[in-house]
Amino acid sequence: MVGERRNGNLLVQLGPKQQAYPEELIRQRRTHDGQTEYLIRWSLSGVGGSSGSSSGESKTENILMWMSTEDVYANCPTLLGKRPLLEEKVRPSGQFSPDVTFDEVELSDMKDDVKNLVERARKQMAKNSDFAISLTHTIHVLSAYASIGSLVGVFKETGALDLLMELLCNKERQTRRSAGKMLRALASHDAGRAIYHTVTSQ
Repeated sequence: MVGERRNGNLLVQLGPKQQAYPEELIRQRRTHDGQTEYLIRWSLSGVGGSSGSSSGESKTENILMWMSTEDVYANCPTLLGKRPLLEEKVRPSGQFSPDVTFDEVELSDMKDDVKNLVERARKQMAKNSDFAISLTHTIHVLSAYASIGSLVGVFKETGALDLLMELLCNKERQTRRSAGKMLRALASHDAGRAIYHTVTSQ
């Protein structure tokens, strides 16, 4: 992709009156060959009206695009955090390595992500079983955050631990398995081991 940069992310000019900008990382998935792909929401904006008008109406629409890790890092790295060697920091399981460090801005952004993911998971749980796959993807992303020790506090604050207990008792087998992965992610660092032992002892 070719274009200018805005806050570290790529701003793509699609034409004289339209541009695209990556706004949000929705979720991630594993491909059949073990690679990670990210679903990115791009915002398409343009100015309507004729060239002779003094002002135009701003029009915005969104598109969703699956992108590889390399493409996301090259075009919209701030959606993943400013990590120059992403593949070295993310394990094959989708979890972060224990030696990864983040600055305050990144941690704040990730805390907001956790809160939003917990809310999304609860909404998906309230719907019928047709949303089980979507719920599994949400849990998968939460598991990646659960592997970050500095985010354990926000897991308590947002009710993510209560959510985890409910997920472990869910009737859907895949949901229970995904919840188990999140629990193991919490146990991957010192800050989360106490939580792991509390949950497994119940």
